[in-house]
Amino acid sequence: MATLVDQDLLRASLARTYPLEHAAEAHATSESGRTRGKIVLSIDIDPDADPLP
Repeated sequence: MATLVDQDLLRASLARTYPLEHAAEAHATSESGRTRGKIVLSIDIDPDADPLP
């Protein structure tokens, strides 16, 4: 599969990207049955934040 992706012969189909704070809306969209492609939740990571203990 990686070879197909590298050759642009296989691509992921993304329907929409939601910020994590809108997870409920993303879930509702997923449950609607009208989505073509994947729904993505994005997480903003602060590079200056302390790592988890």
